[in-house]
Amino acid sequence: LKVELLTKADLFVLPSYYENFGIAVAEAMAAGVAVAISDRIHIAENIQQAEAGWVGPLEVGAIANSIKSALLNPQERQRRGLNGKEYAKKHYNWEAIAQQTIDAYQEILSSIAEGRRNKQ
Repeated sequence: LKVELLTKADLFVLPSYYENFGIAVAEAMAAGVAVAISDRIHIAENIQQAEAGWVGPLEVGAIANSIKSALLNPQERQRRGLNGKEYAKKHYNWEAIAQQTIDAYQEILSSIAEGRRNKQ
């Protein structure tokens, strides 16, 4: 039901004070829906780089302008939605997430090993 609703949406809006990742944003992107989010959501930089939506400060006027801009320009909204879908397919699939987890653990293990070497 969630996927069906997302695919019918014109825009996904999340003006949050804080999101450590923003899984709902990633789900909207995977469904091909452009997003309008606050800059306090962890993946805001990814959204900007991928041109997958609108990112602005957490201010009523800025959020309203993002929504207005998105809704008044259907072609741009569609373009950003497609960009988001491609980005999500590449970066948020299970294989990519597993590799990111492995990389994080390897970085932690390297830091521990380096710390041990420095103590000797």
